[in-house]
Amino acid sequence: MEAIEPGSQRTGAILSTAREAAGITLIDVARDTRVPLRHLKAIDVDDHSNLPALPYAIGFVKSYARAVGLDAETVAAQFRAETSKTAHVPSVPSLEPLDERRVPARRVVFTSLGVIALIIAGLSAWGAGVFDAAPPAPVASGSDNAGGEATTPAPIETPAALPEVDAAIAPVAASVPVLPVAGAAGPVVLTATEDVWIKVYDSTTRASAKIGILKAGETFAVPTSPAGLLLWTGKAGALQVSVGGRTLPPLGGPVETVRDVSLAAGDLLARTAATPATTPLALPGV
Repeated sequence: MEAIEPGSQRTGAILSTAREAAGITLIDVARDTRVPLRHLKAIDVDDHSNLPALPYAIGFVKSYARAVGLDAETVAAQFRAETSKTAHVPSVPSLEPLDERRVPARRVVFTSLGVIALIIAGLSAWGAGVFDAAPPAPVASGSDNAGGEATTPAPIETPAALPEVDAAIAPVAASVPVLPVAGAAGPVVLTATEDVWIKVYDSTTRASAKIGILKAGETFAVPTSPAGLLLWTGKAGALQVSVGGRTLPPLGGPVETVRDVSLAAGDLLARTAATPATTPLALPGV
């Protein structure tokens, strides 16, 4: 490195003189040091106002000095003494206490938390189908009287069992074959009343037999093999389930999530707890 006499010339003159003596241009220095050409020109003419912050400007001066064969630290020390640039001093944040008038009252905070908790509880209950409309109660049949008011039939009294009638019914009842309940077995079909995401999967391997969106009006026949298929959906009320052609009640509310629901025909029928209708027997001689 070429020695220089501190203070004999300004930094720009020292660097430009060394550069010209080496026979190189500012473009050559910019290419070798990757310092922007505009900043090298500002250093050359001691135009410190067009240089970046002090740490960057010092780095550029050192790179320039090395490129022209001068001692980088000596040149940088003279540049520090000449420049009016100062290092950036970060501002200290204010540590004043908060104005109590700007802090919400404790009652407001607790009230807001309570309202949020009620909203969350309401949304959870709605999703579980708590607010679903109950099915209408059956209307007792009866003919209108002269005043236009429906009459309620009187309750039918059950007569006491007669030994003679019991003896006559027993042989008939024994001869009547027991018929299977309609729909006790048969294909299980899922029908979407609206677009609904479903997953039908094996209870043992967790492999999916069906996963994705079931479009409104689209049906999916549940495979009989492998056995033990389960259902997972986020809108149980949007699925109509039928077993052997018999439509069952919904598995849950409109947006209720159900998971691990068995799709076996017997298990679905057991959920409904349906009671089959009976046909009265004709008594001999009656």
